Amino acid sequence: MGVNIGGIIFNKRINEMEIEVILRNEITFLKEVTFEDATNSSRDENTIDIFHGEKGTFVITEPGQLYEVEDFNNEVIQFVIAEVSDVYFFEKYSGGKLVRRYINLQGSMEENFGEGIISGDKDLMDRVWSFVDEYLQIGAGGDIFGLKFRRYELQ
Repeated sequence: MGVNIGGIIFNKRINEMEIEVILRNEITFLKEVTFEDATNSSRDENTIDIFHGEKGTFVITEPGQLYEVEDFNNEVIQFVIAEVSDVYFFEKYSGGKLVRRYINLQGSMEENFGEGIISGDKDLMDRVWSFVDEYLQIGAGGDIFGLKFRRYELQ
């Protein structure tokens, strides 16, 4: 079974009110979940999972759900990796400007704006995890797979 995950990685620690503005949706805390629960393809509908690292914030969204993140003034990455349906989406903004967008749907390159960062579907997951490490700065010996996320319902 392939990976099926979507998310937003902020290189700044942001609070829930800021997340509501970016998502254009109110959120209500439900419970804490493990990384495995947060990335499970049978996750609760209309939910997001949030982890606040030392220097950044990671929001796991429903795969396929995209948000307008360009209003965030720092660096932000939004991605969807759906290996089962062969869909790959990656975009990075810096200071509100699009730096890189890569969209590949079922083997057909839909958009390839900018250069660098990622070179194709095969390295996308590795690059996403490297940005999670870089932006969250969990700390020495930190392991995202053992962390607890806060699950919120979208209102």
